[in-house]
Amino acid sequence: MDKLFGTCGFDFMDLEELITELPTDREMWEAPGFDRVLFHADPSGMAVTAMEYEGEWAAVPSYRSGEETPGTIYRATPYIGIVETGDLRFAALVDAPFALPAGNPVGGEKLQGKLQPAVVALNYKVGDPEEFSLASPATERFYRNFKPSMVNPQVEVAGTIGGVAKHCNQLGMGEFWTCDLDGLPLIVGEKMEAGQGIRAHGIALCATEFWAE
Repeated sequence: MDKLFGTCGFDFMDLEELITELPTDREMWEAPGFDRVLFHADPSGMAVTAMEYEGEWAAVPSYRSGEETPGTIYRATPYIGIVETGDLRFAALVDAPFALPAGNPVGGEKLQGKLQPAVVALNYKVGDPEEFSLASPATERFYRNFKPSMVNPQVEVAGTIGGVAKHCNQLGMGEFWTCDLDGLPLIVGEKMEAGQGIRAHGIALCATEFWAE
């Protein structure tokens, strides 16, 4: 699979194989904007939402074992929302895009509730301790040109690792680690050491209350 899903422990050859292996106990046949939706939450904390439209599938991962924080999400594209929580504003893959009202951050309707954001690191460097920061260049460009089609969930994050936990994705049978960066889980594909500084380029995820048990 691509690096995003692979880092999250979904060790499948491709998206089609992942969809085939998804349990159907959380299935929706009436989801706005889609023909069918499957959701699976793995005991490891990783989750995947797969959506079908006219025979084509798309899927987004989420991480549901992080800290909950109140926030707001606006729809940017069918799978990407712009998240505002605390002092942070960034675009992220959202696990319930069909629940996002149509509109945009400029006067559009919004989804409010408790959110669980996370970042999957695609590339990173470790070094001396860092102050926490998270930047979303595509989001800042959007607020300058108001073109939702140009929004993507890529972010730059930095901080000092406050804790590390190893997980095994029981659906994909792959291992992954979560690094605590000031309450934000950073998901990586190998063991890190607490106390190290890290700077990462990655993909932002956001789990919502929609799939809460």
